[in-house]
Amino acid sequence: MFCESPLEVSGDLEVEHYTAKTVNPDLAFEWMNLLPSCRLCNRSKSNVDHGNALLKPDIEDPEPFFWIHPDTGRLEPHPRIDAAQERRAMRTIELCDLQRPGLSTKRAEMLSRVGRWLELLASEAGGSAAVAKEWEFLSDPATEYKFVIRHVLKLHGQDALWEHDRERFEKR
Repeated sequence: MFCESPLEVSGDLEVEHYTAKTVNPDLAFEWMNLLPSCRLCNRSKSNVDHGNALLKPDIEDPEPFFWIHPDTGRLEPHPRIDAAQERRAMRTIELCDLQRPGLSTKRAEMLSRVGRWLELLASEAGGSAAVAKEWEFLSDPATEYKFVIRHVLKLHGQDALWEHDRERFEKR
């Protein structure tokens, strides 16, 4: 549902019911109630009745709800969201177990990688082939942790690169 890295997480994609079958059996086969999810997120959420508190990424963009701690890679509610949005962000983090050590570590690693790339971009080596090759990797729609990459770009005022990455991802 919110896994940034299906390979790192579990590798097994499942169909998740936004509203659990045990909560509302009538929604078991409704397309709008079905979402792809990795096995670990799906099992974490289980049959919990979240009362629509869980973010629904097929109809709302989850990125504005979250902030990534720069040292730990842990997700936090974004400081600019209101109290109701903060509760939904926290509930999503809890229900999908998005603070798993493997996820947080990978987020922190990607934060560092993008930060180093931005430093190279700003330096004299900014026009080098290595910088261009790294951007090809970072902006590739198949690259994991897209949210982390765009988070760093936004933090560093790289709105044009953020937009390019977002458009390329959405066109895939």
